[in-house]
Amino acid sequence: MVGGARAGLRAHRDGGSGLRRCRAGRGQTDHQPATGLRRQGRPNPNIQVPHGPGTVRLCERLTRPCRTYPIGADGTVEIDTTTWTNSPGRYRVELLDWADKYDPATGQGFLQPSFAGPGLSSHLGYVDLRNGKDATLDFGVWNPDDYCQDNPDLATPCQQAATKPGGKTLVTFPYTSRGDTQGNPNNPTVLANGTQTGTAYGVAYDKKTRRIFTGAYAKRHGDYGPGGPGAIYVTDRNTGATTQFAIVPGAGNTPHNQPDRVDADFAAVVGQESLGDIEISADGSRLYVVNMKDRSLYTYDTATATPVGAPLPIPDTACTPAADWRPMGLGMRDGVLYAGGVCSAQSPQNVSQLRAVVWTFNPATGTFGSTPIVDEPLDFPRDPAVAPTPGNWKPWTKDDLTQFPDGGNGQWAYPQPMLSDIEIERDGSLVLGFRDRMGDQSGLIIPNANPAKANVIESIATGGDLYRVCRTTTGTYEWEGGAACPRTGSEFYKGDEWYQGAGHLETVQGALALPLGGDRLAATVMDPVRTITSTGVGFFDRWQGDRGADPSLQGLGLTYANDGGFGKANGLGDLELLCDEPPVQIGNRVWRDKADGTQSYDETAGIPGVTVILRDANGQEIARKKTDAKGEYYFDHRDGLRPNTQYKLEFDKSTADPTVDYEAQDLWWTPNIGLNQATNSDAVPDGANPLADTATVVVTTGPPGTIDHDIDAGLWVAS
Repeated sequence: MVGGARAGLRAHRDGGSGLRRCRAGRGQTDHQPATGLRRQGRPNPNIQVPHGPGTVRLCERLTRPCRTYPIGADGTVEIDTTTWTNSPGRYRVELLDWADKYDPATGQGFLQPSFAGPGLSSHLGYVDLRNGKDATLDFGVWNPDDYCQDNPDLATPCQQAATKPGGKTLVTFPYTSRGDTQGNPNNPTVLANGTQTGTAYGVAYDKKTRRIFTGAYAKRHGDYGPGGPGAIYVTDRNTGATTQFAIVPGAGNTPHNQPDRVDADFAAVVGQESLGDIEISADGSRLYVVNMKDRSLYTYDTATATPVGAPLPIPDTACTPAADWRPMGLGMRDGVLYAGGVCSAQSPQNVSQLRAVVWTFNPATGTFGSTPIVDEPLDFPRDPAVAPTPGNWKPWTKDDLTQFPDGGNGQWAYPQPMLSDIEIERDGSLVLGFRDRMGDQSGLIIPNANPAKANVIESIATGGDLYRVCRTTTGTYEWEGGAACPRTGSEFYKGDEWYQGAGHLETVQGALALPLGGDRLAATVMDPVRTITSTGVGFFDRWQGDRGADPSLQGLGLTYANDGGFGKANGLGDLELLCDEPPVQIGNRVWRDKADGTQSYDETAGIPGVTVILRDANGQEIARKKTDAKGEYYFDHRDGLRPNTQYKLEFDKSTADPTVDYEAQDLWWTPNIGLNQATNSDAVPDGANPLADTATVVVTTGPPGTIDHDIDAGLWVAS
């Protein structure tokens, strides 16, 4: 035996970049140094998660068959080569298979090879284990739909009082924005107003066409737009135009009546008519909408604005009685749609029948799961929404407004849960956003909805919430506070309080945005900074659940009492990340060849220091790199690389680092005779001269989210 040691491999799911030791895993491409994240191509255990099972292959002599090894569920496998008879000690290592692998022929699966970089290997690599050396490789897979760029914009509907018909109803702002924006005409950026969309909640974004979809919402003292209670609107970010996209039928027919005690009768309609959340498919072709009137899921073709199939009732079997089922929130990841709602306990008025329920929906088969993945009672103690009154969830108010509650003159709370939004964490756990229904039934300095109490002028403080539901190792889900979903204190997201830590301890208003490569979860909240009677966004630590010692430093104010806002009542709709399409990456290796044009198992040595220049199709330089110690190089969007574009790669061997047995002028370009694209040499030397300083490859990048790590160049030393 010439050599041999242990090769460890790990695979992880890289929320956009990264196997290692062989380890396999999954995570999120990270491009946000401003928010404290790792740089892309560097492992971060908070972002990346182990991913298995899978298969890795090691090859040595051509006369011996390659050996395959299973990657465990933890994403790792350790291979001991010390027992291999007459092993040469050098090996080609390849990640062959992994769970949920995307198959372009069938369209099944969703995880593709991810970016490579420092500390992260391409899916085909080489290791030298001679003389007792060990090696660790770290590979990664990702779902390109998980990608989001540095500091994306967020979009949210501002819900304006009917007395401000021309007020802002769709705004955008950078994710890193913090502080109060009152009086700032440029932050947020206004894209639509009340005459165009009216009151909206749901938001979805088609990153390919740069269109923002918003859905109508039933809110007291907030008028519908021109399309009424079933309207979906679309705003084109390229042109700035907002138009009507579609009308969901049967979404309600109760009119607003603003003059009559400020639309008091409409308090009974909230959560029972118009539209709930909306969500878009990963490819942007389908828009999913919750009709809260008939409690069904509608699907639309985003290109033609036409319905796709018949509406599907969202199952009500978890509720007793079934009539109390109130769906609203949606979430989507890895091709699975999540639909959530509550058993409202409106009929029995018994808090023990108040429940949170989440179903999965398979768009490919058009079917919901046989049982809900979450079915949790909501009768537990909560912190006060307005101290000192406990903020425990209450059954939904009856439609009979003569029984509508009041808290007397002044500020009060009566929290009623609406499961309004769902985000899916890196490991498949859920974050559930709950909106307080009373925040849409009442408002700021407004008469009580009970006709007998019209003289009671009140202001509501909302008491929504955030909950974490952990996905266990067995694929089940556990509500926070259980053994498999630990927390400190009474709740995981303990940052949902006013900055002074008193008075308001449940400030969340139910909409969420989660950049999988970031450290913070965004949620709509009341009084997010220090200006009271306002609404905006709070930014929660994903790992600890807090907003820091001073929560106001992780807040952004968006609507205020004097600009048509609803004060401490609900004033915003959904939150949506406006992510770019996923980037592409090209590159891989300049290696020391034996002049046969093919990378063999024993050609583990790369050639460092070779300059690689990225040029456009006309030859204009865009970026340049030098090969690293392994002979590897990579270009991506940070270097100006674009999808579906032709480039020229120029390799310059004159800068190659010298070694004890060659200098740059001793290197010859290898012939381009290999048949395997993954292992052959692609570089064509200038003038067909193998001793020329430069060699060139013409390459066309793939569609967004793809990589090409097969652009290699071989160099050999004449004896």
